[in-house]
Amino acid sequence: MTIDQPIEPVWGASPPTQQRWGLQETLVAMGVAAVIAGLGGAAIYAATGSPTQQAFGHGMPAGPPGGITAAQHLAGSPTTLHGEYVVAAGSGFATKLTQTGTVTAISPTVITVASADGFLQTYELNAAAHTDRTIDVSDQVSIQGRRDGGRTTATSVDVQKDPGGPVGPPGPAPHN
Repeated sequence: MTIDQPIEPVWGASPPTQQRWGLQETLVAMGVAAVIAGLGGAAIYAATGSPTQQAFGHGMPAGPPGGITAAQHLAGSPTTLHGEYVVAAGSGFATKLTQTGTVTAISPTVITVASADGFLQTYELNAAAHTDRTIDVSDQVSIQGRRDGGRTTATSVDVQKDPGGPVGPPGPAPHN
């Protein structure tokens, strides 16, 4: 009966040669890497529909289109349901909000809007936020606002005439 024991190098003997990759193994590895990169690129293209898709999901190229910022693009898009972004403001920062949805409640001081995906937000109203139209429950609106700590204030509220945009410039206060 014999027990296989690992072969230990003998002192003074030449070291064992290490197995190296040959040309065939290198080409196979490069082929696998190319396939992985191609599949990843195809998956990104399929998911975004564009090779220039960026974080905001509107196909924006790396630079601002037409001189607008990404935040302005997000806030101005009629397809945006809701979003929150931070901008430089003086020596600090400001948190801005945008939302498109249906008015679920309104009073002279607050408005609550629900987006199509179920997101619900209540905003305090101030004189600058009011439109020249009467706002009622069930109206479709587009709201721009700001968040300061736990306080969310609407800076503009526009009644939507159709999915393409608001109906009119800011004006007098809404009513119940």
